[in-house]
Amino acid sequence: MNSSNFNRVLDLCAAAALLAGCGGPQPPIGAPGAMPQNRAIVTQVDRSGSWILLGVRNKDPRTTYKISGPLLYATNQLNSTNWDGVTVYRADAKDPAPLAKISDHLNSPFGECIDGQGTLYVTNAPASAGWVSEYPLGKTTPSGIITDGIGSPGWCAIDAKGNLWVGNAGANVTEYLKGSKKPHAVITKGLASPAGIAIDRSGNLYVANHLTEYSGNVVVYAPGKKSPSRTITNGVTFPEGLVVDSKGTLYVVNIFQNNVEEYRSGQDDPFQTITEAMDHPTDVTVDKKGVLYVSNIGNSTVVEFAPGSLKRLKRQISNGLYEPYGIAYYPALLP
Repeated sequence: MNSSNFNRVLDLCAAAALLAGCGGPQPPIGAPGAMPQNRAIVTQVDRSGSWILLGVRNKDPRTTYKISGPLLYATNQLNSTNWDGVTVYRADAKDPAPLAKISDHLNSPFGECIDGQGTLYVTNAPASAGWVSEYPLGKTTPSGIITDGIGSPGWCAIDAKGNLWVGNAGANVTEYLKGSKKPHAVITKGLASPAGIAIDRSGNLYVANHLTEYSGNVVVYAPGKKSPSRTITNGVTFPEGLVVDSKGTLYVVNIFQNNVEEYRSGQDDPFQTITEAMDHPTDVTVDKKGVLYVSNIGNSTVVEFAPGSLKRLKRQISNGLYEPYGIAYYPALLP
């Protein structure tokens, strides 16, 4: 993991404080330094008069891609030679090349989640502001942008009703009812600097907290509650992505410990730990068969594990990846 991305992980925790000082009209900050010729910076001014950087608009005429099987989506980080956006893969291909690339209205994309209709939600956390971009299945241009209630967002999750949940580094989690761009509920109690979030089949909400550089926890909220019912600390260091599978198993990614801890439903102590093929892992997702996917920013890969296994499968996704943060699978395993 290079120093710039180490700082990016830590800066996400402090971004809310940075945003608090950005009052009054000013040019957008945090824009990519070198922009390809087929892309243009997109901005708008919010109600307070502050600039919001809405990423870049892709001028490539290709705005759709073919859906002919399961898909894996991965966010990529920008440097001087690589692009900033989401790469789409056929999830069942042996060594897949990118099926499509999404860049329209993305800037510093972080996490992503997919609803029951295949709509892709991507969180964006540049230094100047934050928002969530929505992409219908098979589209590379967004159908909408959510900015209300968003502040330096990290990961997102979809519940059984299709509602969207977004974790913001400013120490809150915001819920949006299906189809709405206005916040419905905001959770603040028990949160420090939220990272990964997940929802199980019982409707429990799990949120990973960054506490210090090498410490953290996972707080659990019962359905409809805004105060945590329990806190998981054993095995949690600096947690990033979370996911809960169909059996209720919770997976917690610890980026600096280079592992993924597994917790049985309702348990606060891990029953096994995945360390193989981990190189600064950031996010995790599962498909409906229970196959586990883990993204690594250290070596720009997505690796796979059979259900319950600590040994990785042979297939590895790396073509078209550059330090992937968030990953998502379609069709999504929803609560």
